[in-house]
Amino acid sequence: MEIVELFLSILSVIIGYLLGAILPAFLFGKLKGIDVREEGTKNPGTTNAFKVLGLPYAILTALYDTLKGLLAMMVAFSLGVNPIFWQISGLMAIVGHVFPFYLKFRGGQGNATATGLLLFYLVNYLTTSFELFYVLLLLLILVIIFTYISKAGTLLPVILFPLLGYSVFIIYPTSGFNLFFVLILVHIASIGMYKVITEKKLVITDEAFLSSWWRVAIRPVSLLFLIFVFIDYQLGLSVIGIVCLCFVALDIFRFLHKRTNILLTEKIKAIFRKGEEKRFSTMTIFLISTFLTVLFFIPIEIAITALTFLVFGDMFAKIFGLAYGRHKIFEKSLEGTLAYIGSVIILGYILYTSLDIPLIMLISGGIAAPLIELLPIGINDNFSVPMISGAVMKAVEIFFL
Repeated sequence: MEIVELFLSILSVIIGYLLGAILPAFLFGKLKGIDVREEGTKNPGTTNAFKVLGLPYAILTALYDTLKGLLAMMVAFSLGVNPIFWQISGLMAIVGHVFPFYLKFRGGQGNATATGLLLFYLVNYLTTSFELFYVLLLLLILVIIFTYISKAGTLLPVILFPLLGYSVFIIYPTSGFNLFFVLILVHIASIGMYKVITEKKLVITDEAFLSSWWRVAIRPVSLLFLIFVFIDYQLGLSVIGIVCLCFVALDIFRFLHKRTNILLTEKIKAIFRKGEEKRFSTMTIFLISTFLTVLFFIPIEIAITALTFLVFGDMFAKIFGLAYGRHKIFEKSLEGTLAYIGSVIILGYILYTSLDIPLIMLISGGIAAPLIELLPIGINDNFSVPMISGAVMKAVEIFFL
């Protein structure tokens, strides 16, 4: 890189920061003798500008805050710098908004600026290939589902942006935009997560869940067993079988040894759930179903799909059902079931683009999994969901493919 080019590149980054550091809400407030950082939401952004200063100021604030990242990129582009640097200039506009030097680095969240850049990247992706449009349609369906469930828009980036970030690497694997696009997604999702926590948008009060939440959180780790299956089918099946036998043996031992059973089910309540004193634990049933699913359903993609729908569907249904469940259906909640369906859509897309599995099989398994989880058929979900959804996918393969 030549000296002049290096100078212009650095200059473009500095200009990006300075453009970002201009906070219209704060400046308009100062003209009226008000520090918007001390009023309303205490955030020098559009929403607080509307609350504290009024609609005209909010409109002007929204326009500049949304466009200043693009303005920084245009300036950098006009200087003729490398595309990497004009994208860095856009990101620096967010940095300038969040950390303005003249306000002791205490600015806003940069959400509007990040959103403006997000839209810029989406337009560029769509003009390159229209395939992303279908992903956006999926996201629209998910927006409707999770907005209805939670009534909280701040949750949406946290749930949906990982899928959007994943999709651009799949559809545009060589694009120079991908890294910067993902950084913007991370920024917006981080703000969403912060608001979810500070504004308590997702609160679970169920004591049984709170005492054993780790059992739900650790479920995805169990899918690591499938790595062994990919490396060597017999090895993977043997590993799952050995672990399964250990849990079966533990359950049988506590059935036979009363003091051990009392210790594990009453004294150390986090290990076993209430009601598991005289029956196999949920963890044991899950491992048995994992072993049988891998054993019975070949190609292995069917087993992976069925188990993935079980693990993540159960997580989504439990968390959203307990936090937002308002309408009962059988023994479940409508909100939990919708969250299960949402997880199936998200994971279905990922599985479709990463596994060699026909779409009709994914759809059939994706319909079966939440339906079986919802219906009170009297069989533990950890067993019924993967076995029945796997059987449905296998039947579709046999009769329709």
